[in-house]
Amino acid sequence: MLVAIGRAFDLEAIDRLLFLGQIERDFLLVSGDGLLHFSRLVTAGLASVELKAHNNWMLASYAVNISDKGKLLIDAWRQGDRVRLKNVLSGPIPAAKSGGLPT
Repeated sequence: MLVAIGRAFDLEAIDRLLFLGQIERDFLLVSGDGLLHFSRLVTAGLASVELKAHNNWMLASYAVNISDKGKLLIDAWRQGDRVRLKNVLSGPIPAAKSGGLPT
């Protein structure tokens, strides 16, 4: 199982996903440069980002949370369910919720 998930993500991304799975929603607030550390997870649909505040766009803060897909991946991995893990990794990315990054 570790090999399967390790091929898709580096160790730091896996650690970050596990961390997000253990904290309360909206607990982790980061600035734009901190947001870059979660880019691989966000792009894969395993984490979500929501703009929380900005000071006339001089300093913005974002909440980083685990997504439903990220929760499914962690559950499948912990249970050692290869079929579910494969389905989560190859499945579609859920639609983004409103309140995400500005375009």
